[in-house]
Amino acid sequence: PGERLDRTDCSFDRSASIMVFTMKKLLLFFIDGIGLGEDDELVNPLRDLFSGLMDGHRFVRCNGPLFFQGGVLVPTDPVMGVPGVPQSATGQTSIFTGVNAQKRIGYHLTGFPNGELKIIIKERSLMKALVQRGIRATAANLYSQEFFEKRRNSSRNLFPVSTLTIQASGTAFRYWQDYRVGRAVFADITNELIRSRGYDIPLIEPEAAAANMLNILEEFDFVFFEYFMTDLHGHKRNRAETLRCAEILSRFTESLWEKADRRNTALLIVSDHGNAEDMSTGGHTANPVPTLLLSEDRDVQRLFADSVIDLTDVYKTVLKYFDTELPIQQPLLS
Repeated sequence: PGERLDRTDCSFDRSASIMVFTMKKLLLFFIDGIGLGEDDELVNPLRDLFSGLMDGHRFVRCNGPLFFQGGVLVPTDPVMGVPGVPQSATGQTSIFTGVNAQKRIGYHLTGFPNGELKIIIKERSLMKALVQRGIRATAANLYSQEFFEKRRNSSRNLFPVSTLTIQASGTAFRYWQDYRVGRAVFADITNELIRSRGYDIPLIEPEAAAANMLNILEEFDFVFFEYFMTDLHGHKRNRAETLRCAEILSRFTESLWEKADRRNTALLIVSDHGNAEDMSTGGHTANPVPTLLLSEDRDVQRLFADSVIDLTDVYKTVLKYFDTELPIQQPLLS
């Protein structure tokens, strides 16, 4: 019990003569392939993404932390001193382990983690670190049994960083039974992609998906959710679909934030590399990526603004948010 109280904000209600405790909550919303690009509507279809949450500020490159009413946008380095263009396997490993993965293996690795990165994820998974500290952590993404069956017997790893991060924590994946009771969200938010794969599941609006996410947030302190459609359409240089992604993301997030308990909840949006913010190329970019924090707490805003410089800083800053940190000399398997 004492460990739980260490992570609460407490206040004394004199009229009722009772102590009121508010548990910190955090939704970590990972969006694949969104950088902070130029303020150019012809090149950058994401420039108005989340502007409704950012007091009308554009979602574009900025020189330093951009504070607004209710949050802060922190431009974050995804390159981290390694020549080349950031890629998914190393970038995501860096976010979810706090280890500079591209420096560790010597290059930016695309696709799925190799054997060395898998070991790092197994040892240093952010969700694992939170669970070990008594924080109720979960992932919101809807999975199918087929997803695992198709990949389990492959001669090489075909599981993304997100799946390995959840797996390392020992927490349960979410399946159809969770979705049926409003406690799971598919990776494209609206279910269009999973329906195209032959699954009999109704389309939903982004606001309905946000309601499902809020149901999960009621039960847990930390919730992880992954969205990857931006990277998919960015590679295809499909401007129309990327704009549609931006609309879905904005509606989902605005509805979620409007109905969340802002007294104790923060929403953190991160990405691994640029892509969809630049329609002049079908590849990734070296643009800074967003660490976008929504929180009514000025101290929490300042924590992320002061602490996050590159992808590895997300890990330690999330731990600090929950008033816990890694031991200075935590062992790392090699």
